[in-house]
Order: sequence, then C-alpha cells, then structure tokens
Amino acid sequence: MKKSVLVVLSLVLCMSCAAKKPVKQAEPKVDPQQAYLDSLKRVKEIRQVEMELQAQEEDFKMEREAKKAEKQSEMEIAKLKAQNARNATAMRLEQKLHIPCIEESYDKHGEYMAGLGIAENQIDRKDGIMAANRIAIEDVATRYIGTISNAVSNYAKDVNTRQRQQVKESELEGEATAIGKKAIDKYAEAVCREFGQALDGTYTAYVAVHVPIGKVLNDLQNQMQVIQVDADRARFRQFVEEELNKQAFEKEQEQKQLDELRQQNGL
Repeated sequence: MKKSVLVVLSLVLCMSCAAKKPVKQAEPKVDPQQAYLDSLKRVKEIRQVEMELQAQEEDFKMEREAKKAEKQSEMEIAKLKAQNARNATAMRLEQKLHIPCIEESYDKHGEYMAGLGIAENQIDRKDGIMAANRIAIEDVATRYIGTISNAVSNYAKDVNTRQRQQVKESELEGEATAIGKKAIDKYAEAVCREFGQALDGTYTAYVAVHVPIGKVLNDLQNQMQVIQVDADRARFRQFVEEELNKQAFEKEQEQKQLDELRQQNGL
C-alpha cells in the first residue's frame, strides 16, 4: 500500500514539474524580401524629409539673398539719386554763373528780399525791361506768399497753445498776403538791368529788384491795425521775420555755393 502511494506521489510531482516548465513560443517568421522593402521605404521617407528641409533652407537662403540684394539696390539707388542731385545743383550753379544780374538777386539778411526777372524774345528793349521787372517783382511776391503761409501756421499754433484761442488762419493769411503784395509792388526797386541779343535780333532782358523788409513789415503791421485784423500784430510780425530770415539764410547758402564754384572756375 505504501509503495502505491509513493508511486502516485511521484507521478503527481512529475506532472507538477512538467506544468511549471515554460513553453517556448515559436519565433515569428521574418520575410527577408519584405524586411528589405520596409527598410527601403523608411530610407526613402528619411530622404524625402531631408530634401524638404534642404528645399526650405534654399528658400530661406534665396530670401535672405533677395533682401540683401534689395537693400544693396536701394542703397545704390539712393547714392545715384544723391549724385544726380549734386550734379543737377552743380549744373544749375554753373548756368547761374553766366546769368546777368544774378549776384543782385539774392536776399540780404534783415535788409531786403530780392527777385530776378528774365524776359526772353523781346522785340523792344524797353518792353523787355518792363516785362523782366514785373517777373522779378512776382518772384519776390511768390516767395513772400510762402513765407506768410508758414508764419500764419506757426502763429496759430503759438496762440492756440498759449491763449487757447482759435485763430482764423485762412482769413489772417488772406489779409496778410494782400497787404504784403501791395507793399512789394510799392517798394520794389530795380538794382540791375541788362540785355542780351539773340542772332534773330530779339532781346533778353534781365532785371533784379530789391524790396526793403522793414518797410514791408511796417506796412503789414499798420494795415492790419487799420482793417482791424483779429491778431496780435507785433507777435505775428515776429513770426514773419523769422520765416524771412530762414529764407534769406537759404539764399545766402546758395550764393556761397555760387561763389565757390566761381572761384573754382577762376571767374
């Protein structure tokens, strides 16, 4: 009996051991051809990404080069424009070297406004002088109008800031312009008259006029009082003087350039 029990126990233990042993799983079969195709596909994907990145880099590079070229082009254009402007200025000054009455046609700071008139194709010299004189006066008046416009704008800003009043700019500009033009016509004095004659016998008349600034400003201030212009006349006169001084300074600089060019040409 004991021997039978031992046999049974032995069988049970053997079955238990057999159950505990891991069962070895079968390895998946790998198709070499498919593995090669998968690998090739993956390489193609990587190459595609690399090509896209390279294309993007080329695009960025081209964009940078384009911007750089555009900037250089803008700089070259700016240099060319500046050179052309200098050449044009030099040409104008060169032409002015040979214009009669040109030296007398520049403003003098604090003393007078000056104008130049040129009348071409004139049959009669007297008529030519009269025409050139009118043109010279109109030259002064045109610049005076610009001066008044700036002065009115600056005066209005000053009054609006300090006194918080609204200046009727158009009305003030219209009155000051009309008064000034009458004063210019009244006080303009010809200081240079010259002629040139063409091959066809016609004349070119040159006239330079001077208009005393003080007299024009006095008339402006007095007439504004007479017609009761709503403005601080003394204060407005200051702004007009400032603009006239700026204009005279610009003319003086142009005259200096002309003098330098004259010296360079030994004239």
